[in-house]
Amino acid sequence: MTMTARRVALWACVAVSVVAVVAACTQGGKRLISRGVSCQDKQVILDTHNRLRQSVALGRVAGQPGAANMMEMTWDDELAAVAQRWADSCLPGHDHSRHVSRFYVGQNIATSWTYPRPNALGATPEFAKQITNWFNEVRGYSFRSTSSATGHYSQLIWGDSHLVGCGYAYYHDQSRGFTKVYVCNYGPGGNVAGYAPYQIGAPACPLYGTKPSSNYPGLCSTHGYYGSSGVACYG
Repeated sequence: MTMTARRVALWACVAVSVVAVVAACTQGGKRLISRGVSCQDKQVILDTHNRLRQSVALGRVAGQPGAANMMEMTWDDELAAVAQRWADSCLPGHDHSRHVSRFYVGQNIATSWTYPRPNALGATPEFAKQITNWFNEVRGYSFRSTSSATGHYSQLIWGDSHLVGCGYAYYHDQSRGFTKVYVCNYGPGGNVAGYAPYQIGAPACPLYGTKPSSNYPGLCSTHGYYGSSGVACYG
């Protein structure tokens, strides 16, 4: 199957899935108001992830060693489609059916809500804020440890995770009020028990079959095989 055919098949499946999960969101007193991630959101997601990963790789985060093999993250449409499907469902917790054929998928989720209806700007996603909140779990993180209290952080800085795709939904819940849910999927997934999140040391990309990132010094890149880390926005 060609790449174009694969993408058409993927989005056809996603379209069917979206119909089902949007219907699910309307049950239990929930009403989906808006959904989706804009091109600008994608750029914010990538830049926020990569700048935070860069700070770890270069040893600029107190209490955390530098990384020899921290990958630069790039956008992945399949991971994003699966993340959006789960965001659209308005269901709590993690999506246990998120995995794809290529690899195990890691997942970070954040939810915020308010009873008063926010203004028009209040309905927009705040990915930079939520991703930074995940990163701030570093304050309680011990290197090589895996804990539910710091799992968002350790997935975010997992060295081998180099693909990310996120989804967003905004809905009204009769019990919680106006709710925003953020879902980011990572591949290959991290938080593998018994393994360190990355190799300690100064950046040494060639030793791991990669090259230094031209966008984020300190990170490693496989551009030319997985594609550019940027997202082209038009209009």
